[in-house]
Amino acid sequence: MPCNRVRLVLPLALSVQLAWADDAVLADLALEDLARLDVATVSRKTQKLSETPAAVTVLTAEDIRRSGARSVPEALREVPGVSVAQIGAGSWAVGVRMAEGRFSNKLLVQIDGRSVYNPLFSGVFWESLDLLMEDIERIEVVRGPGASLWGANAVTGVINIVTRKATATRGSLISARVDHKGHPALAVRQGFDIGELGAVRVYAKGSEMLPSRSADGRSEVDHNRGWSAGFRMDSAGSAGNTWMVQGNSFRRTTSESLVTTGLDGSAGLYPLSLEFEGSSLLGRYSWGLLGGEASVQTYFDNLNASVGESGRGGISTFDLDFQHRLAPVGRHELMWGAGGRYVKTDIDAATPILTISPAERSLQVMSAFVQDEITLQPRTWKATLGARLEHSTLSHFEPQPTARLMWTPTESDSVWANWSRATRTPSVGEIGASILFGAKPTGNPMLPIVFVRSTPGQGWSPRAERVDALELGYRRTLRNGSFEAVLFHHDYRRLIAGYLDPNGLILPGIPLPIPPYFIPVQNIFRGNVGKARSTGVELGLDLPVNDRFRFQASYTAVNLKGARSSDPVTDAAGAELEEASPRYWGTLHGVIGLARGHELDLMVRRTGAITHGNVPAHTSFDVRYGWRPGPGFELTVMGINLFDKQHLEYMSNFLPTQPAYLSRQAYVQGVWRF
Repeated sequence: MPCNRVRLVLPLALSVQLAWADDAVLADLALEDLARLDVATVSRKTQKLSETPAAVTVLTAEDIRRSGARSVPEALREVPGVSVAQIGAGSWAVGVRMAEGRFSNKLLVQIDGRSVYNPLFSGVFWESLDLLMEDIERIEVVRGPGASLWGANAVTGVINIVTRKATATRGSLISARVDHKGHPALAVRQGFDIGELGAVRVYAKGSEMLPSRSADGRSEVDHNRGWSAGFRMDSAGSAGNTWMVQGNSFRRTTSESLVTTGLDGSAGLYPLSLEFEGSSLLGRYSWGLLGGEASVQTYFDNLNASVGESGRGGISTFDLDFQHRLAPVGRHELMWGAGGRYVKTDIDAATPILTISPAERSLQVMSAFVQDEITLQPRTWKATLGARLEHSTLSHFEPQPTARLMWTPTESDSVWANWSRATRTPSVGEIGASILFGAKPTGNPMLPIVFVRSTPGQGWSPRAERVDALELGYRRTLRNGSFEAVLFHHDYRRLIAGYLDPNGLILPGIPLPIPPYFIPVQNIFRGNVGKARSTGVELGLDLPVNDRFRFQASYTAVNLKGARSSDPVTDAAGAELEEASPRYWGTLHGVIGLARGHELDLMVRRTGAITHGNVPAHTSFDVRYGWRPGPGFELTVMGINLFDKQHLEYMSNFLPTQPAYLSRQAYVQGVWRF
């Protein structure tokens, strides 16, 4: 009976996939106002971007519209320091200051304050973020640790997606899109008043992604389709007590092919189908308290998924968060808060190759934070000191402090320096899963092959991964544009990586009904044995040339080094960490306004080679044409990757999926508002 590697990898797929304002429309703001946008993610309060002591980029609704982005990862492509690579139809590798693979396990992503970071496999399921792009008000991207305010897992950055208030989306909207192969997307939204209470909107969306192609360009290698629906209610007005309630549901089905290897060395493909669905409900209430501002937020989130016949899994999360910003006292502006999170996970693996102990688990996270913003010299020097104290049942007590200093010598210039510490909590899979990865030839005629098994190390007391980050930045406001330059250095410690079982092979091993009848097992233990360092520079420019032309550019260069080890498995993990990231990437975007409602966007992206998977450097050229004959209708024609028949952007570093090549493509979209 041939033993196929796919049977050993499918459970791993299961453990990964399942385990876990303003009411004004930003598109209507003047350019001078856009350069002075408020940002809330860095300090958990609204403040001007020019006064923010961190590397932060705000993508407005207009930025997103002009980019032609159909998804959140596509919108992030032009942000300095953010590497975005498409793995396949709807699957992405998104990282900040380093490639974090398919699930971005060191990046905290939030939607209106609700974390979509999944503790079952430590990461973000980008396929599930099927948002109505027209309802996104802005996306705030903070590069560098944000754990002192937002908690564990905000290691390399925080992405906060802010949707528009219901009071700003009254009326009807229909968005219809079709690509050059006939794959459609349709969204409808209706917003209306609810008397003196405020307003509510409801929406529904269905979409099918363009499949990726094989290396020869002849066949489709994946698919992704599904639907989402939801609502948002907001209180009327913006003064005094305010509230918001939001909910959504979604369901998606995807398929891709795993690369398989039999014991005889033969290669093949095995189709893998995934179905996942989820829902969430969030509420937030804000009011004045002791001369300051307070808010309480709570949400419930549920995700269920299945991987073919290999099993299913689910995760339920309940979160409660409180924060209070006190009235300024002298030179001090103090903010504090506390929160708790309860998570329940359940995995049913329908195969003996994967075992998780226990199959059901309950997790609790308790945290508190405090931050003091100190005005050392009015309008010139400002310091920020803060820390978050957090305890999780998956790891030890973890303090996460930060210190920031900002100098504003002029109204147009600002310089900042900061030091921060952040941690990533180990996932349920990392702590409790034992997985047979597959067979490996040894070159020894007496023991020609062995099975490789990944399992928690003996006596391992899991600790959170840790980063200490230094950052130096400069930002200049160019009247209605900006320039930003940032230097950073990240020191990663206690990274979870593998190492060889010092006891050697387990004999006789796993029985087989055919020769050689038994296959020895080599355990690869997991532990906090990895280290890495990264140093880099980020450059960003937003330059309005005249009333009809705006030039935007970004460039990032990163040198990532994984620590070497005498243990071959740990050493290989360090090398793979280096090889999973491009050394540089950059973008150019010409935003052109033509006469009579016509507009043109020219976008060029250049990404360096990625050693893992032998992904060559590539350049993409996109063109967007838009026409707005009136306030009620907009037409978009988009051409993607026009000068390249197809190219490979990333090889999945978690699931051994068939390489997915992205072909030249186009789509047409119409948006009606009435």
